[in-house]
Amino acid sequence: MTNKIDYQKLREIAEKTKIAGEAPVMPFDQRINALNDFMKHFSPDIALALLDEVKRLEDTNIDAMCRIAEVEAREIKPAKGEVLVVVSGFTGCGKSAIAGEIEIAMKAIGVPVQWTNGDAEKHMTGADWLTAIEMYKPTVRIVEVNVPRAAGIRIKEGE
Repeated sequence: MTNKIDYQKLREIAEKTKIAGEAPVMPFDQRINALNDFMKHFSPDIALALLDEVKRLEDTNIDAMCRIAEVEAREIKPAKGEVLVVVSGFTGCGKSAIAGEIEIAMKAIGVPVQWTNGDAEKHMTGADWLTAIEMYKPTVRIVEVNVPRAAGIRIKEGE
């Protein structure tokens, strides 16, 4: 039913009616015509359709908020002394190639790497990541996030 609502027309009529209601110098007949025009276009069916749409959008918003909370709850937290590197992107953007190159670079400087989300099959597969990067031409954005320590936890000097 909401697809039959002419939102622009309804807005224009509502604005005219608002002006008519706020303009005491407007001729009485003009004010009554504006109110009648509004009532003609803003029927109970349209009011109910708009309320249904608001309810549907609220439900969609609640569903989205629940999904966000679920995803945030699954967030991986780094352990003490660990740096968490998250490589994210859509399928086919080159994220596996970037992750593979990060792994190679870290191992080259002696930093151990652990895959924590089941992507161990990508672990040093010998894939030609540079060719994949050339093919996808991804842009990398680095975001550094400080994870706050729990109250009362101190790092000893030299750690």
